[in-house]
Amino acid sequence: MADKKEINFFFKDEEHARGAEAYSQHFTDCANQLVRGEASPGYICHPEAPARIHALIPDAKLILTLRDPIKRAISQYWDNRRHLNEPLTFAQALDAYLSDEYHPDKIGYFSRGVYMRYIRKYLEYFPRENLLILLFEDMISDPVTFYKSIFTFLGVDTDFESEDFDEAFNPTEVWKNPFYQILLRRPRYQTRVPAKLRRLFYWGRKMPFSAPPIDEASLQRLVDFYRRWNDELRKFLGVELADWD
Repeated sequence: MADKKEINFFFKDEEHARGAEAYSQHFTDCANQLVRGEASPGYICHPEAPARIHALIPDAKLILTLRDPIKRAISQYWDNRRHLNEPLTFAQALDAYLSDEYHPDKIGYFSRGVYMRYIRKYLEYFPRENLLILLFEDMISDPVTFYKSIFTFLGVDTDFESEDFDEAFNPTEVWKNPFYQILLRRPRYQTRVPAKLRRLFYWGRKMPFSAPPIDEASLQRLVDFYRRWNDELRKFLGVELADWD
């Protein structure tokens, strides 16, 4: 894998404008390997990404890991809250951003979860056998089988195992200092601090963070919103996705 995660070459217009040579520089340290890759979650939803990938790497193998779209949206929302980049409560964000149309210049908390729309777009450019679709929940419950399916798909050593399979690489933590905590717990105050200055509150000791539960009304709106998309995905994959409702 490229050393940098989220290269976003096919996602960010300014990165893509740098050209193929700039993209190739991310893989100089693994130029002689059997398989090379990178991980940029934004590729799934950008309307131009499938065509851009196909133009540069027409025989690319693509791996998509899907998470319950409601949990995915909540996670992205709270990631922005933790980085002091979201002044809205979750209910307010739902009113502001609930849409199944993704736009690169708008926040996509909810539009990113309409997976079948993006899968269909990729299938316009790549054969089905070049797209491996996995479930995030399977990675958590059975990581060995999860990774073996990837190795089989890529045609590499399926017997490889690592203790990293069970390691959580992104434990959620926040700063304990009271100034940061005020901006985290009362997001409307974030608008009173210029974005460039908010990082000044990233100091001191950290502590584990668990997001508070979403109110029932907001949760039901999301269940209703994703129902048709999840039903279509179930039929396409031939799996139950029982934990997504």
